[in-house]
Amino acid sequence: MMERGGLTILLVEDDPLDGDLSRIELEHFGHRVTLVPSGEMALELYPEVLPDLVVTDLRLPGMDGCELTRALKAQCHPHWLPVLFLSGLQAEKPLVEAYQAGADDFIAKPVSRPVLGAKLQSFQRRILLQRQALAREKLLQRYRDQAEEEKGVAQHLMHRLVNAELLGDLAVSHWMRPAETYSGDLIAAARTPGGVLHVLLADATGHGLAASLAVMPVTQPFYRMTEKGFGLDTIAREMNRKVRELLPTGRFVAATLASIDSSTGSIQVWNGGNPPPLLISSRDQLVDQVFGATHLPLGILEDEAFDAAPETHFIQGPHQLVIYSDGVVEAENADGVAFGQERLRSSLLGHERESRLSSVVSQLDQHLGDQPARDDLSLLLVHCYHQTPRAPRIAQNVSRALRNTGNWQVAMTLSAEELRAMDPVPMLMGVINQFNYGRVHSSQVFLILSELFNNALDHGILRLDSSLKCMSDGFERYLEERQRRLAQLQEGCLEVGVEQLSEGGNVRLRIRVKDSGPGFPFQELLDYLVATRAGSRVSDCSSGAPHGRGIQLVSSLCSDLRFCGAGNEVIAYYDAIESGLAGDGQ
Repeated sequence: MMERGGLTILLVEDDPLDGDLSRIELEHFGHRVTLVPSGEMALELYPEVLPDLVVTDLRLPGMDGCELTRALKAQCHPHWLPVLFLSGLQAEKPLVEAYQAGADDFIAKPVSRPVLGAKLQSFQRRILLQRQALAREKLLQRYRDQAEEEKGVAQHLMHRLVNAELLGDLAVSHWMRPAETYSGDLIAAARTPGGVLHVLLADATGHGLAASLAVMPVTQPFYRMTEKGFGLDTIAREMNRKVRELLPTGRFVAATLASIDSSTGSIQVWNGGNPPPLLISSRDQLVDQVFGATHLPLGILEDEAFDAAPETHFIQGPHQLVIYSDGVVEAENADGVAFGQERLRSSLLGHERESRLSSVVSQLDQHLGDQPARDDLSLLLVHCYHQTPRAPRIAQNVSRALRNTGNWQVAMTLSAEELRAMDPVPMLMGVINQFNYGRVHSSQVFLILSELFNNALDHGILRLDSSLKCMSDGFERYLEERQRRLAQLQEGCLEVGVEQLSEGGNVRLRIRVKDSGPGFPFQELLDYLVATRAGSRVSDCSSGAPHGRGIQLVSSLCSDLRFCGAGNEVIAYYDAIESGLAGDGQ
């Protein structure tokens, strides 16, 4: 190999005198020379010497210079090994044969020192250029290998971060196509402990790896807070904080959050920067202008100015919510024509709900043709329905034993200011779940806490009339009035506490909720619950029940339900061991 500016040369010469003279001449120019008398020996020593240049006579005993050149060129392929011929032959034919064999240059004997020096300098420059090219190629290959490794790690981490397996929810259909290797769009889905479905479609500024990394800060708040049962507004606010905290200035994330509660038939949507979602009814018709409000994308506004209020719509039959990124409607074909809202709507309508996603993808492919999309494409279809809740099925002889059966209690007292600003149920569940409650236990306790807390807040403190929900557009009016009264709330207090009682191997949770309201005559409600306790279906408004379905669901989950005082205090007992629930997963 080339060393200290000189070349490593393998000299092949059968005549000892000519060999010594040639070696001296070559060494005179500062090169290191290994002299061998035959082509066979040159081939044998080649792997040991690894020369930069081979200088050989044309005529050699046994293997001649042409055969040696072909063998060496084949051995070092694909790298370039220059071969310089020295020969006293002047005929044209042997020179042609030499060049056809792969010779790079030729010097006639007797050798002219200036000519030899000039040719060696030429080879040295070319070899140096080859070495630099090889070094750059190796460096580029190392970069490519490193990039592939980082790509694999990044894709693995992104897959884990978005919990792709949760997108297997039967109510969710989705499709994504990145403009580059990495997508700056993100689709996520998860359910609260109460079974409410939350979905998210986020679209970070730009596309590629930078956009893909920019969308990551929204994943953890979405999954963590959904798992704990937080509402859409609280999740949107926390995601906005995370984006502002972690992303550089000028980077933001458009996002659409939706919450689908099949027990009430409610669809809540918070949309920040994405196109407004579409809602398709069971009659294959678009329900226009349902979700029209668009907030600013996540990461632009400070917390004080951020509007986290979602829009709410109630449905009576099966519907389908369509959420999509702006890349879908802005996708341009070769003529610069965008896919547009009308094509999206026409590709959705006239198809069964199971085939709508494939219809849109097919229409997009047809529209784009061979033209690549300039932005990431994402589409999310959510099957929404209104299903009257049923009491959970009880499976006998299934162990539900907890790993922690000690006694403990946790309690909170909330003022009017705190009731306006926070939801204590997910916070309490965070404490309760530290005691190793399984999935089913956690879901049931969450439902009980949520219903009792909301009942105390809505009817005890805000003095809302639940019969309003039974009217036409009653749910919307109920929620609007709830938000108005809660925003104006100046007085009121609510206590909520959970205590675990362990005795004789049995574990019970004592859940207590008390509000500062005037209470209500609860005996009629208790009589009604006793009369309907044996049934599994929770009654609806038309049943004549004096109160809504929530308290009936609580009664079906608890072993005992008591109202105290004037009716402004309720105590529920939930048995955590004696009879098990199927699918507890303990």
